[in-house]
Amino acid sequence: MHEIDLMPARLAAFLQQHRDDVELIEVTDYETMAGGYSRSMAKARVRYTSDGVVLEETLVLRGDPPPGHSMLDTDRDHEWAVLRSLTELGIIPIPPARYYDATGEHLGTKAIVMDHVTGGSLQSLIEEVSDYGDHPTRLAELWGQIHCITPDQLPDAMAHPPSWEARIDHLIQLWLDAETSSINSDPTWRYIAAWLEANKPPPLPLRLTHGDPQAPNVMIDHEGNYLVVDWEFASIGDPREDLGWYNIYSTAAGPNLYEADPEAFLAAYRAATGFSEVEVNQLTVGYFTILSAMKILGPINAQL
Repeated sequence: MHEIDLMPARLAAFLQQHRDDVELIEVTDYETMAGGYSRSMAKARVRYTSDGVVLEETLVLRGDPPPGHSMLDTDRDHEWAVLRSLTELGIIPIPPARYYDATGEHLGTKAIVMDHVTGGSLQSLIEEVSDYGDHPTRLAELWGQIHCITPDQLPDAMAHPPSWEARIDHLIQLWLDAETSSINSDPTWRYIAAWLEANKPPPLPLRLTHGDPQAPNVMIDHEGNYLVVDWEFASIGDPREDLGWYNIYSTAAGPNLYEADPEAFLAAYRAATGFSEVEVNQLTVGYFTILSAMKILGPINAQL
């Protein structure tokens, strides 16, 4: 993916291996894409010719950047396993994942090939308006839709926590581990870990979590449909982990569609998931907002 001049021929040859029903495949345009945070992204225009019939489409490539060029290291094998499973399930709206170069032999790096979404991100839209309309409710329903996926529907390649308690204990332990590994011991982190241990919310069934739910990771196509992208942090956990992370990230980056009307947001989420108000309310979201803060503080602490 990184040798731009070579990519049209490389991609065409790679696609031809997967499409023996097509006589000729040509990549007529290839360009890198902005965004992607920790991944390299590119967009390709592809032409298929068979029996005199010509069809064209746009595909997206998402791969590992060159060594030393990533802010965070994540696993493309893991992301492909998640995307392939979700594509096959067909329950959650995502750009379908097509193919995977698992070794980098064909595309120059491990890379996933998926459908292109014509449109922009939810983030771009809500930054330009003062009235969010039904977007808060729709976003709550989208998160709820993700959180209806059960562990038995997900690939074995994903880590399956043995219990809710084990999952939460692991997340609390991250606070203690970060404090003990720091050159500057900070008892505040131990106090937070102790508070999290003493104030655990009612448990929920373990479900699929996106891991990085934020408005930039929700695309809106030309028909106004939501599609969720960037699944590299997906895991099996407490669904409220996503609500807490969305809240802390969106409060910092803005706008926060949960904060606009928390009760309406959570009512829509509960309706989508079937979870009770005892399990999902502003207090439990607050708990997971604090718990999720380690996803920000941990990487910062590691660099000190």
